[in-house]
Amino acid sequence: MDITLSIVMPVFNHPNELKEMIDSILANSYSDWELLAVDDGSQAETLSVLREYEILDKRIRLIQRTELPKGAQTCRNIGLREARGKYIIFFDSDDYITPDCLETRVQSLSARKDLDFMVFPSGVVENNVFKEKHRFIFGYHFFRDDIEYFCRRILPFVVWNNIYRTDSLRRNNIIWDVNLLSLQDADFNLTTILKGLKYEYCSCKPHFGYRINVNSESVSKKILSQEHRQSNLYALNKFYEIIQGRFGHKYDEALYGGVVVIYNNIFCTGIDLKYAQEFTKIVKKHSPKYGLLLKLQVLMTRLLSFILPSKLARQIPMAICLHDYHSRENKKLVFVSEQIKS
Repeated sequence: MDITLSIVMPVFNHPNELKEMIDSILANSYSDWELLAVDDGSQAETLSVLREYEILDKRIRLIQRTELPKGAQTCRNIGLREARGKYIIFFDSDDYITPDCLETRVQSLSARKDLDFMVFPSGVVENNVFKEKHRFIFGYHFFRDDIEYFCRRILPFVVWNNIYRTDSLRRNNIIWDVNLLSLQDADFNLTTILKGLKYEYCSCKPHFGYRINVNSESVSKKILSQEHRQSNLYALNKFYEIIQGRFGHKYDEALYGGVVVIYNNIFCTGIDLKYAQEFTKIVKKHSPKYGLLLKLQVLMTRLLSFILPSKLARQIPMAICLHDYHSRENKKLVFVSEQIKS
């Protein structure tokens, strides 16, 4: 390999934010990189932007997706396949990095030859302002057991937090699951852990900003849509299978906590009883105890919906589980705030 760092970046429209992201990469102090911008079928304006940057800087390469299915996961697999770098980073095209981001990551992992990847803290970009404190920050070493919290859907880190050894991913055949329309980060990162890749957290200032106010087509919003129904069920079943296949029933309580989080996010304002029953069927298949609990909660929701607004009818039976989730999230935020102060 003749390049140290490959940056893989799926692209789908949002040309203004794309420019800001590429400009932030170009502004970095570290220069030994290639940017693989894998386009997912953008409109002409976005393609024009990418072609202009490709001409401007030979390190930038536009790749247009020609295989199915459409989606960021396919684009990332293409980028991983095409990457020439010793190390690899997966970024989104509408976010932002600080000028020291790439150098910090490459130097840190280069110094740790015993590790397959490293995790770095991230911030957010809100209304074009970089913030270190927000509920959507990740990459801080708060959790004692990362696997447990991936199960709970309280993510210890997201893929943009990390820099990987390219050979470690390829040698272990770690790729993105193209059947997942959402929750891909948790699946990918959990796979790296379960396949035995060694990693550590790096204590430094956040140098990646997740943009939270731009991308109306982002996965975090699409997860509520009809098109994600089967993907959510597939993800739920897959999580149970890979976790129980390795650890038996050790993480059943944590997995159920994750079910409740996804369940409440999907239904958002009310509830689809038929879809809830499909959730129940999967949970019961893998964990009869928690399957029965979810069945009772769905039944209670159905009864309460005759006298209460549908959202409240769904949340009341889940109150204890939701309280536990928010309590854990709040403890994480307190920890992060203390880390930032220090």
